[in-house]
Amino acid sequence: MQNYIKEITFNINMAEAGMAAYGTVIGMGIVLSVIIFALRGKGHPEQLD
Repeated sequence: MQNYIKEITFNINMAEAGMAAYGTVIGMGIVLSVIIFALRGKGHPEQLD
């Protein structure tokens, strides 16, 4: 029974780690998109022909 409890605890910890990893990836995507849209158009004020 105790081995079964350890296995459940391990699976829950792995699920939490997976959710944290996906959350980090999504958060970094949001941050990068905000940075890209904030910097869009800066540095090249003249139009390219």
